[in-house]
Amino acid sequence: MKKKLMSAGFKAIAPLCIGAFPFSFIVGAVSIQAGMDIMQSTLWAFTVFAGSAQMVALGLFQSGASMAVIMLTTFIINLRHVLYSASLSEHAKEYPLHIRMLMSYGLTDEVYASTITEFRKEKEGRHWFYLAAMFGFWGNWVLANLMGALVGSSFPDIANYGLEFAMVAAFIAIVIPQVKSRECIVAAVVATISGILLSGLPHSLGLVIAAAIGVLAGYQMDLATEKEQRKHQEENQVTEAEGA
Repeated sequence: MKKKLMSAGFKAIAPLCIGAFPFSFIVGAVSIQAGMDIMQSTLWAFTVFAGSAQMVALGLFQSGASMAVIMLTTFIINLRHVLYSASLSEHAKEYPLHIRMLMSYGLTDEVYASTITEFRKEKEGRHWFYLAAMFGFWGNWVLANLMGALVGSSFPDIANYGLEFAMVAAFIAIVIPQVKSRECIVAAVVATISGILLSGLPHSLGLVIAAAIGVLAGYQMDLATEKEQRKHQEENQVTEAEGA
Protein backbone atom coordinates (compact mmCIF):
# COMPACT_ATOMS: atom_id res chain seq x y z
CA MET A 1 0.00 0.00 0.00
CA LYS A 2 2.81 2.39 0.93
CA LYS A 3 4.70 1.80 -2.32
CA LYS A 4 1.50 2.09 -4.32
CA LEU A 5 0.62 5.43 -2.74
CA MET A 6 4.15 6.78 -3.20
CA SER A 7 4.18 5.70 -6.85
CA ALA A 8 0.84 7.44 -7.37
CA GLY A 9 2.21 10.57 -5.68
CA PHE A 10 5.21 10.70 -8.01
CA LYS A 11 2.96 10.26 -11.04
CA ALA A 12 0.61 13.00 -9.86
CA ILE A 13 3.37 15.59 -9.48
CA ALA A 14 5.33 14.61 -12.62
CA PRO A 15 3.57 17.02 -15.04
CA LEU A 16 4.21 19.92 -12.68
CA CYS A 17 7.86 18.90 -12.28
CA ILE A 18 8.26 19.22 -16.05
CA GLY A 19 6.67 22.64 -15.95
CA ALA A 20 8.61 23.84 -12.91
CA PHE A 21 12.03 22.77 -14.18
CA PRO A 22 12.62 25.78 -16.48
CA PHE A 23 11.34 28.18 -13.84
CA SER A 24 13.74 26.87 -11.20
CA PHE A 25 16.48 26.84 -13.84
CA ILE A 26 15.89 30.56 -14.33
CA VAL A 27 15.94 31.19 -10.58
CA GLY A 28 19.31 29.46 -10.34
CA ALA A 29 20.74 31.47 -13.22
CA VAL A 30 19.43 34.79 -11.94
CA SER A 31 20.72 34.10 -8.43
CA ILE A 32 24.26 33.77 -9.83
CA GLN A 33 23.83 37.00 -11.76
CA ALA A 34 22.67 38.64 -8.49
CA GLY A 35 25.99 37.80 -6.82
CA MET A 36 25.50 34.38 -5.23
CA ASP A 37 27.91 31.52 -5.81
CA ILE A 38 26.73 28.06 -6.85
CA MET A 39 26.71 26.72 -3.29
CA GLN A 40 24.67 29.63 -1.97
CA SER A 41 22.18 29.39 -4.82
CA THR A 42 21.67 25.66 -4.32
CA LEU A 43 21.35 25.90 -0.54
CA TRP A 44 18.84 28.71 -1.00
CA ALA A 45 16.68 26.53 -3.24
CA PHE A 46 17.23 23.63 -0.81
CA THR A 47 15.82 25.55 2.14
CA VAL A 48 13.46 28.23 0.77
CA PHE A 49 11.62 26.17 -1.89
CA ALA A 50 9.37 29.02 -3.08
CA GLY A 51 9.68 30.12 -6.69
CA SER A 52 7.72 33.37 -6.77
CA ALA A 53 9.18 34.51 -3.44
CA GLN A 54 12.70 33.71 -4.64
CA MET A 55 12.28 35.67 -7.87
CA VAL A 56 10.83 38.69 -6.08
CA ALA A 57 13.55 38.53 -3.41
CA LEU A 58 16.23 38.46 -6.11
CA GLY A 59 14.73 41.51 -7.80
CA LEU A 60 14.57 43.41 -4.53
CA PHE A 61 18.12 42.37 -3.64
CA GLN A 62 19.43 43.60 -6.98
CA SER A 63 17.59 46.90 -6.55
CA GLY A 64 19.28 47.45 -3.17
CA ALA A 65 16.24 46.88 -0.94
CA SER A 66 16.86 46.32 2.76
CA MET A 67 16.60 42.88 4.32
CA ALA A 68 13.51 43.97 6.26
CA VAL A 69 11.73 44.93 3.03
CA ILE A 70 12.70 41.65 1.37
CA MET A 71 11.48 39.59 4.34
CA LEU A 72 8.19 41.48 4.62
CA THR A 73 7.50 41.27 0.88
CA THR A 74 8.17 37.54 0.61
CA PHE A 75 6.10 36.95 3.74
CA ILE A 76 3.12 38.73 2.16
CA ILE A 77 3.54 36.85 -1.12
CA ASN A 78 3.51 33.51 0.69
CA LEU A 79 0.44 34.28 2.79
CA ARG A 80 -1.61 32.24 0.33
CA HIS A 81 -0.07 29.13 1.87
CA VAL A 82 -2.11 29.81 5.00
CA LEU A 83 -5.19 29.03 2.90
CA TYR A 84 -3.63 25.77 1.70
CA SER A 85 -2.74 24.82 5.27
CA ALA A 86 -6.27 25.53 6.48
CA SER A 87 -7.65 23.33 3.72
CA LEU A 88 -5.35 20.42 4.60
CA SER A 89 -5.51 20.76 8.38
CA GLU A 90 -8.80 18.90 8.76
CA HIS A 91 -7.40 15.92 6.87
CA ALA A 92 -3.95 15.87 8.50
CA LYS A 93 -4.76 16.59 12.15
CA GLU A 94 -4.30 12.98 13.24
CA TYR A 95 -0.71 12.80 12.01
CA PRO A 96 2.27 13.25 14.38
CA LEU A 97 3.77 16.71 14.69
CA HIS A 98 6.95 15.84 12.78
CA ILE A 99 4.91 14.60 9.81
CA ARG A 100 2.78 17.74 9.78
CA MET A 101 5.89 19.93 10.02
CA LEU A 102 7.43 18.10 7.07
CA MET A 103 4.22 18.49 5.10
CA SER A 104 4.09 22.21 5.85
CA TYR A 105 7.66 22.68 4.62
CA GLY A 106 6.78 21.27 1.20
CA LEU A 107 3.33 22.84 0.84
CA THR A 108 3.73 24.66 -2.46
CA ASP A 109 1.02 25.61 -4.95
CA GLU A 110 1.89 22.62 -7.11
CA VAL A 111 2.02 20.08 -4.30
CA TYR A 112 -1.32 21.27 -2.93
CA ALA A 113 -3.01 21.15 -6.33
CA SER A 114 -1.81 17.62 -7.06
CA THR A 115 -2.58 16.12 -3.62
CA ILE A 116 -5.69 17.77 -2.18
CA THR A 117 -8.10 15.49 -4.08
CA GLU A 118 -6.37 12.39 -2.74
CA PHE A 119 -6.34 13.79 0.79
CA ARG A 120 -10.07 14.39 0.75
CA LYS A 121 -10.65 10.68 0.17
CA GLU A 122 -9.54 10.03 3.78
CA LYS A 123 -7.63 6.88 2.80
CA GLU A 124 -5.30 5.26 5.31
CA GLY A 125 -1.65 6.14 4.73
CA ARG A 126 -2.48 8.90 2.27
CA HIS A 127 0.35 11.00 3.72
CA TRP A 128 2.75 8.79 1.75
CA PHE A 129 1.08 10.03 -1.42
CA TYR A 130 1.64 13.61 -0.27
CA LEU A 131 5.24 13.08 0.83
CA ALA A 132 6.15 11.35 -2.45
CA ALA A 133 4.69 14.23 -4.45
CA MET A 134 6.38 16.76 -2.18
CA PHE A 135 9.85 15.22 -2.32
CA GLY A 136 9.53 14.57 -6.04
CA PHE A 137 8.80 18.21 -6.70
CA TRP A 138 11.41 19.41 -4.20
CA GLY A 139 14.15 17.26 -5.71
CA ASN A 140 13.24 18.47 -9.19
CA TRP A 141 13.30 22.09 -7.96
CA VAL A 142 16.75 21.83 -6.35
CA LEU A 143 18.25 19.97 -9.32
CA ALA A 144 16.92 22.53 -11.81
CA ASN A 145 18.21 25.38 -9.66
CA LEU A 146 21.66 23.80 -9.53
CA MET A 147 21.74 23.33 -13.30
CA GLY A 148 20.62 26.93 -13.78
CA ALA A 149 23.42 28.12 -11.53
CA LEU A 150 25.96 26.02 -13.45
CA VAL A 151 24.80 26.63 -17.01
CA GLY A 152 22.05 29.23 -17.16
CA SER A 153 24.24 32.05 -15.90
CA SER A 154 25.92 32.00 -19.33
CA PHE A 155 22.74 33.56 -20.73
CA PRO A 156 22.44 37.08 -19.28
CA ASP A 157 18.85 37.63 -20.49
CA ILE A 158 17.47 34.21 -19.59
CA ALA A 159 14.81 35.72 -17.31
CA ASN A 160 13.25 37.33 -20.39
CA TYR A 161 12.93 34.12 -22.42
CA GLY A 162 9.49 33.27 -20.99
CA LEU A 163 10.49 29.71 -20.04
CA GLU A 164 8.62 29.95 -16.75
CA PHE A 165 5.29 29.82 -18.61
CA ALA A 166 5.70 26.04 -18.82
CA MET A 167 4.99 25.81 -15.10
CA VAL A 168 1.96 28.08 -15.37
CA ALA A 169 0.53 25.96 -18.19
CA ALA A 170 1.07 22.73 -16.27
CA PHE A 171 -0.44 24.21 -13.12
CA ILE A 172 -3.55 25.33 -15.01
CA ALA A 173 -3.95 21.84 -16.46
CA ILE A 174 -3.91 20.37 -12.95
CA VAL A 175 -6.21 22.91 -11.29
CA ILE A 176 -8.96 23.42 -13.89
CA PRO A 177 -10.38 19.85 -13.71
CA GLN A 178 -10.87 20.33 -9.95
CA VAL A 179 -13.04 23.42 -10.41
CA LYS A 180 -16.41 21.68 -10.57
CA SER A 181 -18.74 22.99 -7.86
CA ARG A 182 -20.54 26.31 -8.06
CA GLU A 183 -18.52 27.62 -5.11
CA CYS A 184 -15.19 26.75 -6.75
CA ILE A 185 -16.24 28.27 -10.07
CA VAL A 186 -17.26 31.54 -8.42
CA ALA A 187 -14.04 31.67 -6.40
CA ALA A 188 -11.91 30.99 -9.49
CA VAL A 189 -13.68 33.56 -11.68
CA VAL A 190 -13.62 36.29 -9.01
CA ALA A 191 -9.96 35.62 -8.17
CA THR A 192 -9.00 35.67 -11.86
CA ILE A 193 -10.76 38.96 -12.57
CA SER A 194 -9.39 40.50 -9.37
CA GLY A 195 -5.88 39.33 -10.22
CA ILE A 196 -6.05 40.98 -13.64
CA LEU A 197 -7.41 44.23 -12.24
CA LEU A 198 -4.82 44.32 -9.45
CA SER A 199 -1.85 43.17 -11.55
CA GLY A 200 -0.31 46.65 -11.36
CA LEU A 201 0.34 46.46 -7.62
CA PRO A 202 4.01 46.12 -6.64
CA HIS A 203 5.71 42.95 -5.36
CA SER A 204 2.90 40.66 -6.61
CA LEU A 205 0.55 41.92 -3.90
CA GLY A 206 -2.29 41.81 -6.41
CA LEU A 207 -2.13 38.01 -6.42
CA VAL A 208 -2.40 37.82 -2.65
CA ILE A 209 -5.35 40.23 -2.53
CA ALA A 210 -7.05 38.47 -5.46
CA ALA A 211 -6.70 35.12 -3.72
CA ALA A 212 -8.29 36.51 -0.56
CA ILE A 213 -11.15 38.05 -2.54
CA GLY A 214 -11.70 34.78 -4.39
CA VAL A 215 -11.82 32.81 -1.15
CA LEU A 216 -14.30 35.28 0.33
CA ALA A 217 -16.51 35.03 -2.77
CA GLY A 218 -16.43 31.24 -2.64
CA TYR A 219 -17.25 31.29 1.07
CA GLN A 220 -20.23 33.57 0.49
CA MET A 221 -21.48 31.30 -2.27
CA ASP A 222 -21.10 28.32 0.06
CA LEU A 223 -23.23 30.09 2.67
CA ALA A 224 -25.84 30.85 -0.01
CA THR A 225 -25.88 27.20 -1.08
CA GLU A 226 -26.41 26.03 2.51
CA LYS A 227 -29.23 28.56 2.91
CA GLU A 228 -30.93 27.26 -0.24
CA GLN A 229 -30.60 23.67 0.95
CA ARG A 230 -32.16 24.51 4.31
CA LYS A 231 -35.00 26.33 2.53
CA HIS A 232 -35.69 23.31 0.33
CA GLN A 233 -35.65 21.00 3.35
CA GLU A 234 -38.13 23.19 5.18
CA GLU A 235 -40.40 23.32 2.11
CA ASN A 236 -40.24 19.53 1.79
CA GLN A 237 -41.10 19.12 5.45
CA VAL A 238 -44.10 21.46 5.07
CA THR A 239 -45.27 19.57 1.96
CA GLU A 240 -44.96 16.23 3.75
CA ALA A 241 -46.84 17.59 6.76
CA GLU A 242 -49.68 18.88 4.58
CA GLY A 243 -49.86 15.59 2.72
CA ALA A 244 -50.14 13.69 6.01
